[in-house]
Amino acid sequence: MDTNGDCLGVVLAGGRSLRMGADKARLQWGGQLLIDRAVAMLRTAGCTRVLVSGDYPGYSHVADRYPERGPLGGLASVAEVARESRWLVLAVDQPLVDAALLRPLLDGLLVGVESARCLCRYGEEPLPMALMLSPDTRRWMQAAVAGDSGHRSLKALQERLRIHALPADAAMRARLRGANTPDEWQTLLASG
Repeated sequence: MDTNGDCLGVVLAGGRSLRMGADKARLQWGGQLLIDRAVAMLRTAGCTRVLVSGDYPGYSHVADRYPERGPLGGLASVAEVARESRWLVLAVDQPLVDAALLRPLLDGLLVGVESARCLCRYGEEPLPMALMLSPDTRRWMQAAVAGDSGHRSLKALQERLRIHALPADAAMRARLRGANTPDEWQTLLASG
């Protein structure tokens, strides 16, 4: 597998945002849409191409082919069209994550690959993450989202892969927070 090739940035923005009551990708952070901020952060971190997981005309996007299958369904949808093996994945609702937080994940992924680890994240935090997507992992994702098993989560994907975890103290974990509800969004706005 080519570890020096192009890196694909993936913005997880699919889903219905039911708990938020509004499309999270269209929320404003510092005068910028969250979707625009996430795309910009991935590009600044070094991704040569960025795809948005979800139906977002006007952006390079991949509509969810596996509705109601969560973030893993979004990743599986992207895997059907993207050939890059190195991915950097960011949730659209993580506005405190910047390129300076993303770059170490890519660096850690390269170190991890040397020791047969194919996923890099901060501590136990599922996102953002960098991963090497092998053909076997692509097949596993397709089978997981197509079936009715309990293996349709990011956690299941991450448990399947060998992880290189970077340290994450309390301040770092606070920057990795996302927002699923209006109250969580207000907390993020107050901290930003």
